[in-house]
Amino acid sequence: MDKGLKKALIVTCLLALTACGSTPKETAQPIESKPEVSQPVAARITAGAYLLRAQQAQDQYQASIWYVRAADAYLEEQQVTKALALLSELDDQYLSEYILKQKKLFQAEGLIHFQQYQQAYSLIEQIEQLQGFEKRLLQAKAISAQQSKHYLVAAKNQIALKSYVVAEEKPAINEQIWADINQLAATAVKHFQEPSQPELTGWLKLLQITRAHANAPATMLLNIRNWQAQYPNHPAANQLPQALLTALEVKAYQPQNIAVLLPLTGKFQKQGQYIQQGIVAAYYEKQRSHTPSIEFLDTNTLNFEAFLQNQQETANYDFIIGPLLKNNVEQVKLANLLTPTLFLNDLAEGQISEAQQFHFALAPEIEAEQAARHILAQGYKKPIVLAANDAYGKRMSQAFGKIFSEETEHQVAIGFFSNTDEMEANVEKLLETAQSKDRVKTIKQLLGNPQGFEADARNRQDIDVIYIVGDPTQTRILKPYIDVNTAPFAELIPIFASSISFSSALNNADLRDLDEIIFSDMPWILPGQANRSKLAYQMQLVWDNPTDALSRFFAFGFDAYQLIENLAQMRVFPGYTIAGMTGKLTVENNGKLHRELKWAKFNNGRVVNLVMK
Repeated sequence: MDKGLKKALIVTCLLALTACGSTPKETAQPIESKPEVSQPVAARITAGAYLLRAQQAQDQYQASIWYVRAADAYLEEQQVTKALALLSELDDQYLSEYILKQKKLFQAEGLIHFQQYQQAYSLIEQIEQLQGFEKRLLQAKAISAQQSKHYLVAAKNQIALKSYVVAEEKPAINEQIWADINQLAATAVKHFQEPSQPELTGWLKLLQITRAHANAPATMLLNIRNWQAQYPNHPAANQLPQALLTALEVKAYQPQNIAVLLPLTGKFQKQGQYIQQGIVAAYYEKQRSHTPSIEFLDTNTLNFEAFLQNQQETANYDFIIGPLLKNNVEQVKLANLLTPTLFLNDLAEGQISEAQQFHFALAPEIEAEQAARHILAQGYKKPIVLAANDAYGKRMSQAFGKIFSEETEHQVAIGFFSNTDEMEANVEKLLETAQSKDRVKTIKQLLGNPQGFEADARNRQDIDVIYIVGDPTQTRILKPYIDVNTAPFAELIPIFASSISFSSALNNADLRDLDEIIFSDMPWILPGQANRSKLAYQMQLVWDNPTDALSRFFAFGFDAYQLIENLAQMRVFPGYTIAGMTGKLTVENNGKLHRELKWAKFNNGRVVNLVMK
């Protein structure tokens, strides 16, 4: 920090202090005195006092130390903006390693205050120790890691934090550790190998037990007892997390009378009928000695007011599947029925599901958001999107772009097309090869159009991935446009696509045209996955050449029925997963079904299923 900047900084801070001098301060809460404490408490040094010390310092090194102390005092005084402003002006070259770590910690605490968790985590994740600030460092690391979804790191820091708190605080920390590790993916738990961390190992083994036996509480409890004997000194051995005890008391749904609300006539008749057939197929596959009765009700002819009133008064049905259409979902939601319900669509914006309500959807936004997160996880940062200029393409591309802009703070360039001319124009525009071609043409003219002059157009080098939202024909046409607009000396840009780019009706020539494109879809549609030939044959008997789009609704209905007896446990055990025909299914604590799709790749005239890490 040069002298001019230093003086400006001091003046700014002192002016701020002067301006705030007349502001009434919050009255401190009285602290109950303890008879055994006779020593007087040292007076706290204010931020203003530290700033004056910095002004009087002999050199920049000493001044910088006082500035860091002033920022810490600002944090204590709840003047977080001033603390961050002061720290941002400091020159790190005047800070020792120890003071630099303090600066980063204080910055992280300020960022956490403003909910900028990822930035906070990045600042302090590499700081292993900070003498004198151990508790604050561990708290900041735990909060920032948790809020930025680094749950294993959060749990590790919560465990370490317990060495710096009083006994009364430890139960709450144990509950938080349990909440954090419950957010871990199965692969994170499976590959954890750190014998030096016995407490964390114990937590993760307990987690594995709950996930392995989530559908059998009695078996789970027996395994937990064995675990407690194996880990007698573990904090959960004497007191299981309250969330786990509550979850163990949850009873599975075993309905006797199910109402299914679907549009069986009218505009969405086909979709409703395919869902109906999927439910019927699942019903007969799951048939036991005591099977529930099912009644299908057409939402286009149903008197909703009478149905809902009757259900409130008599509770004829003990489980409801549906409705499918959003306006009907709204009606049932507003009735506040006590009947467990699996809505077949998302709730309206701002609505919150009750404890007995779940929502399961095939909305295109879900696929687009999942694709964006998957592509981000592969390390790509600068995508472009090519999407059909229709309602589906717009919904998909906007949902995809929203996730990317939230995660990277960059806007995704999107090109919409309605015909082949627009496809070519958008590819050239987004890859910026049109400008390159114009430059080549200009140079050629300046040289007098010499014979044998050859130059390849250059495409943008900052684009690292392309996402396509189009049907198989549109995707097949786009692929060569992308190829010819990629410079011969440049690396090929990976292409990902949505589920509508695939069709089970594609022949070998079509598949070769789509070579190297990676796409997502539900297991039921993909070859060689969970697509069960007997079930597919039964569907073919009912429907004459069903399209993939309608076939997806069959799988949707099948999964909806299969889920019923698992929903209650899935909600309280976050890692409880069902391998459904529509994807790998889990339930969030708000009752929303999360559906993880499969990924596949067009490769030399065939479709190859990918195993993603």
